[in-house]
Amino acid sequence: MKTAVITGAGRGIGRAAAFTLARDGYAVAVGYHRNAESAAEVVDEIHRDGGHAAAFALDVADQEQCAEFVRAAGERLGPVRAVISNATGFGSASPSLGKALETPWHTYEQMFATRVGSLLALVAAARPQLAGGGRVVTTVSTGTSRHVPGYAAIAAAMAAAESVVRYLAVELGRDGITVNLVSGGVVATDALREISPDPERLLAAAARATPLGRAGSPEDLAKVIAFLCGENADWITGRSIITDGGNSLR
Repeated sequence: MKTAVITGAGRGIGRAAAFTLARDGYAVAVGYHRNAESAAEVVDEIHRDGGHAAAFALDVADQEQCAEFVRAAGERLGPVRAVISNATGFGSASPSLGKALETPWHTYEQMFATRVGSLLALVAAARPQLAGGGRVVTTVSTGTSRHVPGYAAIAAAMAAAESVVRYLAVELGRDGITVNLVSGGVVATDALREISPDPERLLAAAARATPLGRAGSPEDLAKVIAFLCGENADWITGRSIITDGGNSLR
C-alpha cells in the first residue's frame, strides 16, 4: 500500500488532506505536534471508512524527527509515495509575530526551520521511496506576495519554501518525482485564529473581496493536494497552484 506522510495533519488543511488522500487509496501517516487527541480522531475516522492510518508525534523543527517520521511511517504503513509538508510551525513562535523589524530573529529562525528545514528533511528521508512516480506537495499562502499585517516571518519562510520547491522539482525530476506547492488564500483554520486578532472580520473581508463570494475551507486546498498526488498530475512539477477563489485577482 502506498503511504502519504502529512505534517500538521491533526487539524485544518492537513486534516482535510488526510481524509481526502485516504479516500484516494493512500495509507496516511498523520503527523502532529501536541494534540494527540485530534490526531487520534483523524486516524479513527479513516479506519471507520475502511482506510489505513496511524498517528506519529514529531516536532517539524527537528530534522532528525522528520526523518524518523518518514522511516516509521514506511515501516508501519507501507512505502512512502507522497510527502505533504504542511505544518504551520507557529507554536511558541506565534506570540512574537508582528511588524518585520519588531519580530525577533528567533521567530524567523523558527519559521524557516519549520517551513524549509522540515521540507528538506522529509524529502531527503523519503527520496528512495519516492523514486518512480512519488509526489511532494508543500502548502503555502498567497501572503508571500502581498503585505499581511504581522505576517513577515511566516511569509518570508513560505517564500523560501517556494524557491526550494523549484530547485527540488528540477533536481528530483529525473527520478520521476514531482514537487509542487498549493498556495492558499484566506482559509478558515485554527491557525488563522492563532495569528489574527480578529479572524471573523478577516474571513468576512476575504469573502467580500473574493469573486466566488466566500473565504476558503481546508477541503478546498485538500482537493488540490489530492489532485497533485494523483495520476492526473504526472506532468505538473515546480508549480504553485493558487487556490484562493480568485481573491488575488482583485
